[in-house]
Amino acid sequence: MGPAGPSPAPVWEEGDLAAAPPDALVTAPEKDDRQRLLKPPLARPAQTGQDGIAPGEASFLCLDAPEGMTVPVPAPFDRWMVRVCSAQGQALVPVMGEAWVAHGSSEAVSILALPPGQQPKPASAGFDPRYAYRFTRLAGGKLQGERREQAVSLLAEASGGNDLPTEEIWRLDAVSNLGGTTYNLFFYLGGGAPVHIVACLDRCRKALFLDVVGGAQARAAVSASPLRR
Repeated sequence: MGPAGPSPAPVWEEGDLAAAPPDALVTAPEKDDRQRLLKPPLARPAQTGQDGIAPGEASFLCLDAPEGMTVPVPAPFDRWMVRVCSAQGQALVPVMGEAWVAHGSSEAVSILALPPGQQPKPASAGFDPRYAYRFTRLAGGKLQGERREQAVSLLAEASGGNDLPTEEIWRLDAVSNLGGTTYNLFFYLGGGAPVHIVACLDRCRKALFLDVVGGAQARAAVSASPLRR
């Protein structure tokens, strides 16, 4: 996580996460998580197998994960992102055809359960990073009132005061099994879909400002991504 400019006053105070969750808290997926993951074109038809999934894709999409080793992405976040099981551990990534990039760059960003600054151990007998580094809670909701105003101020500071879309603002809390590390992801919508994201750690004392891109820009960013299957 790189700095987007720390908030002058933390967006969330100590204990806020447990005591006051987002408005209209959502923890259940909009529909069966498997069907949501099957929706994007994951592979060419000639490569697909049972249920239309290409060989090797089921593992990356956590579809064969042991019971209790994954949590579903709740609605409406499951329209914008997917939880994957990678060689670096579980990660949150955008849906097919999009990329999250550091603002003003082409650097693809994924949200890893493994906290920043830590290196994953390679897979070995009895150790599988796909499940050793995992998310234990994904929950969030639409921000309204004072919470929305705080999130608008956070975006203004991250963007240097630029006037950016804030039709709707949604926040997702993603909790890792490693020390309870918690990411607060703020999705800023324009035209009904996320345009920018502010990804926070430590109640936004550390933050990264992201652009949501598509088309050729997304393809180029994804092809250079360090996330390994």
